[in-house]
Amino acid sequence: MISENIFQVIPLLKKKLSHISAFQSKYGMPLSHFQVLSLLEERGSMSVSEISDYFDIAKPNITPLVDRLVGAGLVDRVRSNTDRRVVFIVILDEGRARLNAIREMLTENVEEWKNALTDEEFQLLAESMGNVVALLKKI
Repeated sequence: MISENIFQVIPLLKKKLSHISAFQSKYGMPLSHFQVLSLLEERGSMSVSEISDYFDIAKPNITPLVDRLVGAGLVDRVRSNTDRRVVFIVILDEGRARLNAIREMLTENVEEWKNALTDEEFQLLAESMGNVVALLKKI
């Protein structure tokens, strides 16, 4: 059942979240940049290796992404106080502001979904998405 639902949910999510291309155009950033900003906001700071592991993307592919975020003034690199070899990536106020603006746009899109569903269905969707995220983080 889960395996069949995976094949159905991925294209449905992609279709329903297609408005994300508008965010990418408006802010000149791909979805991966938003995802890293969101992760850093949640976690506080992470090394490039930790970000790479979280997204299961090779470290050489994460480094240029972080470089672009640093160049845009959205994140910064901070050396560890205990081990100068370790560098953490931290989100800056401008990164939080950009993330909040994107969340506002997403909220507007989600409101459109609300119009297509009953209140009970919308609540079920919200709870289900929260459950999926929580459970996937555990496995």
